[in-house]
Amino acid sequence: MPRHPVTLVESSAQGAVAFISEATITVTDALTGKLLATTQEAQASSAGVQHIPSVPSASTIRAAAFSPTGRYLAVCTNDKALVVYDTATWTVQRQLVSDKRTNALAFDPQETHVLAGDKFGDCTRISICSDEDPSSEVILGHVSILCALAFTPTTPPLLLSCDRDEKLRISHYPNAYNIQAFGLGHTEFVTSVAALKCAPQVCLTGSGDGTMRLWNTEDGTLLQTVDLAALLQGYYRDGRVKCAEANSFEDRNAKDERYGVLRVSAAEGLRAYIAVVERFPVVLVLPIMEDGGSCSGKRGLGQPLVVDVERPPTDVAPTAAGFIVAYAAGPRLADAYVGDAQGGFVRDAEASEGIAQSVRTRESAEEVIVPSIFVWGNKMYIERPAGENNGGGDDEE
Repeated sequence: MPRHPVTLVESSAQGAVAFISEATITVTDALTGKLLATTQEAQASSAGVQHIPSVPSASTIRAAAFSPTGRYLAVCTNDKALVVYDTATWTVQRQLVSDKRTNALAFDPQETHVLAGDKFGDCTRISICSDEDPSSEVILGHVSILCALAFTPTTPPLLLSCDRDEKLRISHYPNAYNIQAFGLGHTEFVTSVAALKCAPQVCLTGSGDGTMRLWNTEDGTLLQTVDLAALLQGYYRDGRVKCAEANSFEDRNAKDERYGVLRVSAAEGLRAYIAVVERFPVVLVLPIMEDGGSCSGKRGLGQPLVVDVERPPTDVAPTAAGFIVAYAAGPRLADAYVGDAQGGFVRDAEASEGIAQSVRTRESAEEVIVPSIFVWGNKMYIERPAGENNGGGDDEE
């Protein structure tokens, strides 16, 4: 029987991976896939692992983020709840209900606050220590949905925020009213942003316009553009696109294809960015070019590596030597991949089997269809293609 897919995957600096499906959180070891903690009480009891308190009302989790050291995990839900867990004990560190529905989360480098970006474009700074400082404050605003938040690994750090109106904003922190620069050039919604420690003056964004773009965070200069149509053209044959099943193709025309980047993430162990694209059964690995060991803002991306995976993904998260990818459908919910001696990546059978044993999601009578990012990405219903006018409530508060 089909199961609900894992829609979010987050990895921590401590080597833990959180798999999220609906309101369920499952935490495993990144190397082995061994179960460490779960919100499913019966599974936690039978496996002898820590039980994670469930989110309020068992509401679907929209976004999640580990703190820089992995000490905390924050999640936000459809019913506007925000929960911060202490990962040492998996107890609730802080829980509150937001005024608006949160769409993006990030911890600040000091791990004293979690930042929540909402569907009205506001970014709220929230203390994780409710007893010491229960207050929260809006520190910046966009005029449309905030899609992602991240920090540069610079001193002082800069706050990166991207929105549905095609913009990357680079702000000082915590005084985010001081804008360092804008990154302008995308022609569709910007879904994701990430920065690497080995290249602290640059960041990479992914968009629904079919590109990923590398920016200088000091002045917002566009350094490099990755064209997904050119990169993925090998997945077409006679005007049809390769599916997950071997030697199977869909009737999707290359000329009319929409390339939407679901996630861009910083893979520190690989000295590269990793990314996944909606409906394509691949993970993209984009290495940072070496520059004599220095970390200048003039760095660029090396030749992207296209890694074939089992099925089209929903999310990807880095590990020390590779990545973990979750699938939109199929017999397996997720797989682990590691680097090989030839410079490519292969499926880690042991870790993947551990994940299969540990991650359990709810059964469904029929295959669950993950909504396209182009549903909420198009700014007006009139712009949406036929059959995509059901945004699942994403235009509400």
